[in-house]
Amino acid sequence: MGLLALLAMAASLVMCAAIVPLTAPLARRLGAIDRPGPRKHHPAPTPRLGGVAVACSFLVVVLVGFFVAPRLHTIEWPSLQVPLAMLREAPRVTSKLMAVLAGATLCLLVGILDDVLGPRFPVLGKLAGQLLAAVVVVAGDVRTSLLPYEWMNVVLTIVWLVGITNAFNLLDNMDGLAAGVAFVASLVFLLNAWLLGELFIVLLLAAFMGSLAGFLVHNAPPARVFLGDSGSLFIGCAMGSLTLLERYVSHASSSLFPVLMPVVVLAVPLIDTVMVVAVRLKQRRPIYVGDRLHLSHRLVTHGFSPRAAVGFLYLATFFLGLGAVTLAHADFMVSVLVLVQSLGAVGLMLWLVFQRRRAE
Repeated sequence: MGLLALLAMAASLVMCAAIVPLTAPLARRLGAIDRPGPRKHHPAPTPRLGGVAVACSFLVVVLVGFFVAPRLHTIEWPSLQVPLAMLREAPRVTSKLMAVLAGATLCLLVGILDDVLGPRFPVLGKLAGQLLAAVVVVAGDVRTSLLPYEWMNVVLTIVWLVGITNAFNLLDNMDGLAAGVAFVASLVFLLNAWLLGELFIVLLLAAFMGSLAGFLVHNAPPARVFLGDSGSLFIGCAMGSLTLLERYVSHASSSLFPVLMPVVVLAVPLIDTVMVVAVRLKQRRPIYVGDRLHLSHRLVTHGFSPRAAVGFLYLATFFLGLGAVTLAHADFMVSVLVLVQSLGAVGLMLWLVFQRRRAE
């Protein structure tokens, strides 16, 4: 299983790294350029369709793997026999996989329109596209089952998908931040899927991580290309959908606390979103108008360099997620301790980013 995961990751990494440079002339031709401004860190106009490369590499690797792997009957490599036997059952999950890919692709198209049209693309149109993508995912039977009534689960799933999609869209405010946090979170989810023996999820996450890593080659500070709304919306929708496919409660779980794992792992984008939306509402400003009040910006104000601020949020995501992985195999008391630890870590992070602003 490990070899197949490495192959999927390597294939999407190489493909994405090769495609990203091709998106720059396309972005210039379409006018999808992010120009410097008062709330921008970059000094020069930068192409913003890099997310197209992330989407294309992920979709190609997943679709090729999905249709080709079940037909690999002749490989004699002993270590691959069990994984390949499992992959031959792939048609059973066709509807769910296609719903996830279709929903993420819809978000990609909505993001491309936003990147190209800019202010001419209505905010309600952007939201409608996200809602449609979430409905497509739910229609493919990808949904939570936490609540007692089906309509409640449908509503909760749509809220989750739209919320995570927008969270990564808002998190894309500094070089390497959104893609890097998605990569770290995917690593944690992959570890959980590996421990629970979920081969399909492991391979999907490996391909997703490879695409993100291939993009980060070009997006590390100083970035030569940006994700754009196309990339951040695609990543957010894909990330939210993949969390719904994964299992979190194992036979060793003594409570339902493990279902909180996605919330803990994605705490950084979720906190960032709640924080900036609350501030904008308090100041009676539109919640869709950008500013420099994100977690990353506050860390820079506190004295971090942009690179250090991004690294801090990577580490916060990783260590919060690493603690959450134990939830699937923890008894009640250990689960409570993990959640208290996570809340404490989040509280310390918020104390840090707000401390200097009080002093000022």
